[in-house]
Amino acid sequence: MKNETTGFGDIKPEDKVCYNCEHLAWMIGIGQGLRCANPNKEKKLEMIPGSRHTCELFEKKTKLEK
Repeated sequence: MKNETTGFGDIKPEDKVCYNCEHLAWMIGIGQGLRCANPNKEKKLEMIPGSRHTCELFEKKTKLEK
């Protein structure tokens, strides 16, 4: 059986990391990096250290990008 990944390194769709989170905001194009857009966070649009980071507010994306 083939081991599928998300297309972003070695991150698998089932991994509980920011790359797979519903609230990941890609703001790289405007110089802001990766941000957390979870409305339950105290700090709005908090900087994410990396796509493999995770937190207690993780929510799986409803649709994974390919």
